[in-house]
Amino acid sequence: MGWYSSARLKIRALLASVAALSAASCAHRPTPPPALFPTRSLWTAAVEDGADLPPATDGTRLFVATRTGGVLAFRLLDGSLAWGANRGARSIGAAPNLLVATTADGTVLGLDPENGNVRWKVTGPGSPQPPVIDGSMVVVAGEGLVAIDATTGRRLWEAAERTQVTVPPTLGASVVLTAEAGGALRCRDRGTGQSRWTFASGADLLAPPIVDSHPRVLVGTAARAFVALDPREGKTAWRWRLGADVREPPVVFQDSVLFASHEAVLYALNRANGHLNWRAALPGRPLSGPLVYGTAVLVTCFENLVAGFDARSGRPLGVLRTKAAIRTAPILVGDQLFIVQRDRSIAAHALNLTPAAPAPVVEKAPKGRPPQSAPRP
Repeated sequence: MGWYSSARLKIRALLASVAALSAASCAHRPTPPPALFPTRSLWTAAVEDGADLPPATDGTRLFVATRTGGVLAFRLLDGSLAWGANRGARSIGAAPNLLVATTADGTVLGLDPENGNVRWKVTGPGSPQPPVIDGSMVVVAGEGLVAIDATTGRRLWEAAERTQVTVPPTLGASVVLTAEAGGALRCRDRGTGQSRWTFASGADLLAPPIVDSHPRVLVGTAARAFVALDPREGKTAWRWRLGADVREPPVVFQDSVLFASHEAVLYALNRANGHLNWRAALPGRPLSGPLVYGTAVLVTCFENLVAGFDARSGRPLGVLRTKAAIRTAPILVGDQLFIVQRDRSIAAHALNLTPAAPAPVVEKAPKGRPPQSAPRP
């Protein structure tokens, strides 16, 4: 009897251990990414004069610079027009409690995002790129570079070099990065604007770099390469050769840097060493850089496609086909995607929050028996 009771206890303990291991296995199974598609159409708003540059947002409103110099503010909630003003705007940038517009002659305007009123005005560089706002600093590049206090409009510093900057600058915690005509990437001190180093990429840079926390400066080039640089000296840490240019900015996700090349491929490289984590074919050439949404990534492609992928594996998650051709790179606010279209409209879509179904797990079956999908825990 004692032997029987002892055996039962051992069997129970073994079964409990197996159950615990099974539960732990289920608990550590990767969470499926959101399904993304089909999206839900929220609203469509007209932009009668059309727009050529991506919109901007302060988290409450969506701002559009029109081809005729107007600035329009749409409410994110329902797409209604909050206000419109003719500011001679060539490009815009936004952050909470601030809207910045640049004009063709280089004037930089600080606007109230609630009504479009001018708060401050300062002379910036000629042929300006879209302004970049980071905390209390606004940086505008073009035929030169100017840093401005976001609250008062006071000029903080101006770069000594008058070279042409080809894409909007990138602001890091202590640096400002600018892509200059001829393919040079210049690193400056954020506090003073003084040059620290330059890197020759081999061709005009078409996409802004990003500053990684490894630390690395991650650069997609027009010389058919993606490069990681040491931010202290600008020396190459690693390089990945490509079959085409990178024309849109990259983004960091977990241990990967994600970017789309003009050969219609989405890459995920290890940020530390440049090794390939995965790559996926795009349905067309990219019109935007990757946008991360949870564990998914979105890439807009010519002419009217937004493709979704699992950011961890590259597994396709579906495609959104817009009713009209897409004009500029969209922006993502929460689960809402805002797209400027060639028919002079803005379309707002809500992404699907439902988790994607996990891929079936196929077990090896005994001889003479067909394989079956493993049951979900």
